[in-house]
Amino acid sequence: MQVLELHLADYDESYKNGTNAVLDIAFRKVNKNFTAFQIWRVENMSIVALPKDQYGIFYDTDSYIIYASSLCDQPASIDTVPKEIKGATLEYHIHFWLGANTNPEKSGVAAYKSVELDAFLNSQTIQHRETQGNESSRFLSYFKNGFKVLKSELILNGNKSQPKLYKVNGKRTPVLTEINNVSWEHFNSSEVFILKTEKCLFVWIGRAAASIEKMHATKICLEMKESLKISNIVFVDDGYEKTMDDSYKNEINKYLPLDKRHILPESSMEEATTLSGRNNIRLYKCSENNGKYRVTELRSGPFLQGDLNPDDVYIVDQESYGIWVWVGKRANDKERSEALRNARGFVKKKKYPSYTKVTRVLDGHEPMEFKMLFPFWKSESPIKANKPKMLVSKFDAETLEDRPLLAAEVQLIDDGSGSTTIWRVKQNNIVELPKERHGFFFSGDCYIILYSYQPTAELKHLLYCWLGSHATQEDINCTTHKVSEIDDELGHLGFQARIIQGRETAHFLQIFGGKFITFKGKGTDFDESGRNLKNPSQYMLQIFGSTLYSSKGVQVVAKALSLNSNYCFVMKRGKRAHVWCGNYSTGDQREMAKLFAGKDFELVLEGKEKDDFFSLIGGKTAYNTQLMKNDYDARTPRLFNCNTNTNNFKVEELMYFTQKDLIPENIMLLDLQDCLYIWIGKLSSREDQRLSIKMAIEYLQSDPAGRDMNIAIINVKQGKEPPTFTGLFPAWDKKFWKHYKSFGKIRHDIEISSNNINGKATNGYTQEKSGHSDFDQFDKYPINILKEPNEKLPARIDPLNKELHLTHDDFVSLFKMKYVDFEKLPKWKRQEMKKTCGLF
Repeated sequence: MQVLELHLADYDESYKNGTNAVLDIAFRKVNKNFTAFQIWRVENMSIVALPKDQYGIFYDTDSYIIYASSLCDQPASIDTVPKEIKGATLEYHIHFWLGANTNPEKSGVAAYKSVELDAFLNSQTIQHRETQGNESSRFLSYFKNGFKVLKSELILNGNKSQPKLYKVNGKRTPVLTEINNVSWEHFNSSEVFILKTEKCLFVWIGRAAASIEKMHATKICLEMKESLKISNIVFVDDGYEKTMDDSYKNEINKYLPLDKRHILPESSMEEATTLSGRNNIRLYKCSENNGKYRVTELRSGPFLQGDLNPDDVYIVDQESYGIWVWVGKRANDKERSEALRNARGFVKKKKYPSYTKVTRVLDGHEPMEFKMLFPFWKSESPIKANKPKMLVSKFDAETLEDRPLLAAEVQLIDDGSGSTTIWRVKQNNIVELPKERHGFFFSGDCYIILYSYQPTAELKHLLYCWLGSHATQEDINCTTHKVSEIDDELGHLGFQARIIQGRETAHFLQIFGGKFITFKGKGTDFDESGRNLKNPSQYMLQIFGSTLYSSKGVQVVAKALSLNSNYCFVMKRGKRAHVWCGNYSTGDQREMAKLFAGKDFELVLEGKEKDDFFSLIGGKTAYNTQLMKNDYDARTPRLFNCNTNTNNFKVEELMYFTQKDLIPENIMLLDLQDCLYIWIGKLSSREDQRLSIKMAIEYLQSDPAGRDMNIAIINVKQGKEPPTFTGLFPAWDKKFWKHYKSFGKIRHDIEISSNNINGKATNGYTQEKSGHSDFDQFDKYPINILKEPNEKLPARIDPLNKELHLTHDDFVSLFKMKYVDFEKLPKWKRQEMKKTCGLF
């Protein structure tokens, strides 16, 4: 158990200033009852409001305050129109953003002015400390079209002949960052850079750069070309600089000498933000003792909301993912106003990077990002949905196709009236089940379900696989393989769902019309053929659900201790059945339970049982009679972009998402808490598609809230999304991607228009250029590093195949041939050449 004491040296200089008693004149236009978005910059130790046309332009030597006010869990942005809100709660966010080269005085003003603005807003704001290059998902969501971080106010309209180097980052939000000087030392293979010269705009593309960042850089260059009247955009690929046309090579060589090219394999920041450690989360309690501020570790995650006491202040430590300081409603004013300062001191004491995000949240005003760190959260006054609850009894395919919002709300694709084919996996093969056996599954088995329905003129298909909780790994592997085979045979259906026993989705249950049963054991326990699987002759079912799309029966031990006052149970012996209804069960639950009993049954109410009922289940014993409540807040769907361009998998949340955020080159995860959609873009790599389930499982494993690993995982393909998916996006447009251009197509068009091709192959690492597609997949290092003794080599270099870590240009320079020609040589010849080049 760790106990930290914060001393004066642990606090930033920037927090020493106290707040002013009088509100700064710059804040006078802030109205507590209005939605708003405003930005102020620190100038001459005071703050100045930025004009709207400068929103999205930041200088790395400055500090800023950003204020966003919106309805709870609703987006804000630079386009927010001030609007008075009556009868609803507003959520206030204050960010102070610090440029990489700002000074302590400016950051200090931003810090204490943020506290001043917070005090004006009744100390009910969520405060964020943001640093350049490490902005939070919420901060990024404000700037839909991106923002720029520049060195000086002489931006694009400055000295045209002066060369400038920019880095382009960001998945949804493009961030253009001006670099201090033009030098190879800033480059790495996971990023995209723009070099502006008098004659050309060079787009340098790292081997491991994300496709969306290449796209952002290209669009930025097109804007710069127009505004600066520069004639050419030239694309330069990592390791292929010397294959450029001589005129462009001479131009870039003036500013970036090609003989001094030194590219790092990837940025260290990429490593720091991978999923590894995302669930390393700890809770600390803060207290003041004899003038010393003490931070005491309580426990590791996942946490419960009840771990937070309204009398106290707590720090939620998520390491490189950020620090949250939660202030209880009964904490004193000093703790409230100094919470961010103390959390920042905690960061320094723990020796975390200076860029670590720090956010202060208040009891009763927690943003959704904070609530998501907990498995369950209950608000004092639950947030009311803006739209009324849809009361619809008709769930046919046509209705749900036309009303995707309804489909998303109930997670139904149709009413289950389509055709169903079911196979049971048996000894590395599959056996089709007859119709009369549909809906009777066994926990020791795996099943594949092909469901076909016709919402419009086009027949559609869904593939489900259901994995019993006691199925063997061999059967599970066979199921996965057979599902892929069936999908291939049917021409790639676009919908595959992995369902694990007990976590069945609404539509899966709808297929079985409210009569889905899971028996214990393997089906072959009752029938060797595996086809006409018979039910056990006597059993007891616990009935879950109150509708046809939530109802299911699960076999439990036929003993009184299995009973529960919140549910209904069906006890079956031959043709005789009893339906036992717990005191807290509803009328709808009881109606569903009757479906599992057949025509001949006796209704038994809790507390009014006859003796013969308990004799059927081994006598009367104690069982659970406590009322269950589930009044936690509904979870907001969350969208994540998956990035696998580096050696580590990571995700980036896109807050307040729209269809535009689905990137055809990528795999995306849409998290509904009890179900996870994997969206597969048409232009995503085969390798990413192959690893998509692994990505989803790794994402769930790394969730700091501690997730149920058995939730349904559903693969949907771009262009074949069901209404249960599309209804989660505002204003889904089926034709949205009809005219989508990939980066490759946009680049080709630019090169054609710039006369960069002239009948020759374009610059870029294609198979024809390097001669071997795998050659470019290896990390690249300078020749001098590769010639070091093996014990001094970086860990990622293969000492037996150093030549694979050369860039294409360096390889040709050393070996006087392309890698494809080298690869065809006899092994002894290759070894001799490597010795001659000093790479053996």
